[in-house]
Amino acid sequence: MFNLVSLLVTAALVSLHCSRQANALLERSKLIQHNNLESNEIPTPRPKRLHKYVKIHQGLPESITNPESPLVLQCVVWGNPAPVVTWLKNGLAITDFEEDSNEIFSSHPTSLAGLMSKLVVPVPANGDVYTCVGTAGSKQKTNSTTIYTDEDFVELELPTGPLITAYYYSILQVMGSSITLPCRHYSPTKAQVYWLDRDDKLIFDHPRMRVLPSGDLHIKDISFDTDMGVYTCTVKNSYGTDTASTFLYTFRA
Repeated sequence: MFNLVSLLVTAALVSLHCSRQANALLERSKLIQHNNLESNEIPTPRPKRLHKYVKIHQGLPESITNPESPLVLQCVVWGNPAPVVTWLKNGLAITDFEEDSNEIFSSHPTSLAGLMSKLVVPVPANGDVYTCVGTAGSKQKTNSTTIYTDEDFVELELPTGPLITAYYYSILQVMGSSITLPCRHYSPTKAQVYWLDRDDKLIFDHPRMRVLPSGDLHIKDISFDTDMGVYTCTVKNSYGTDTASTFLYTFRA
């Protein structure tokens, strides 16, 4: 089910974008009046754009005591441009589990998005420090948690359903550009990934849309009329399924 909070945040951001354009026109009118129309040249206002930023909206607790095994950590990051998340264990980057492909997790410079990222820790160990690193362009924020446990867990590959570990809640991006909607996942057994479009139809053999080996959905030349809406990723293995939805909003530059 689509996240209502994401819709409200998206609507607010669009409203902010429009209001800044309106303020620019108002400033232009005031400037003309101030100059008493002495010049025939109308000054061009400097374009107003949303500032670049990154914010960890839902972070990690300062510490976790006696966690279950496996442990799932999660971090929600908003940013402009659309953020990416890197996970660290004791200061060292953790390699994604399902990276059987060479796709690069990238974002368009005009984009603004909220990203959910989850990390599966099969064997929590006492004293380990895990860090969520949110990056949007040149901006970066970090958030860490420390594990405290008396248990000595043994890693067991038990049959479980898949878990989607990275997806956008919502994303805004300029029309005419190409976009990649992430759907990264963790699964102890082989899993199948498929996407439904905004009309809840299976995306298959589409001229502009393609599901990448990583599970991400790539859409070329996005438009307001044909592409704006909710896209749903589903990951399925022999033991269960997991789903995540992304709201895509397109706008003119």
